[in-house]
Amino acid sequence: MSMIVKCLACGAKNRIKDDPTITPICGKCKTPLLFQTAIPIHLTDITFDNYIRKSHKPVLVDFWAGWCSPCRILAPVLDAFAKTQNSIIVAKIDTERNPLITSKFQVFSIPTMILFDKGEEAKRITGALSLQALEYHFKQWITVN
Repeated sequence: MSMIVKCLACGAKNRIKDDPTITPICGKCKTPLLFQTAIPIHLTDITFDNYIRKSHKPVLVDFWAGWCSPCRILAPVLDAFAKTQNSIIVAKIDTERNPLITSKFQVFSIPTMILFDKGEEAKRITGALSLQALEYHFKQWITVN
């Protein structure tokens, strides 16, 4: 999947692939492109390990289910979190459609958010939180751009 990202330095529009293994650069001025995805990335049992292992940034994964009220409350908060910082990639995994990863990480309660840094679990939080609480819990991984 690809997206168009406007370079903050020169304003040029760049088509980039959604690939966590590379840091995209502007085709015109060669400045690294900083971008956000307004919607968290959806992972599956098949894509999870490869994405987490190859990501050049920490990845916050929300384990959720469609029937879960706290998960539905958390969803717009995670969207806002993804928009307000550029240091952490936000991803989601549907626990009902992806039982292998859910079981592998022993997710027994949802919503559960696990932050993976350099491919390893670095922090785990269960329950719906406010944007301010998310920023507080993950401040160690949030850098000022």
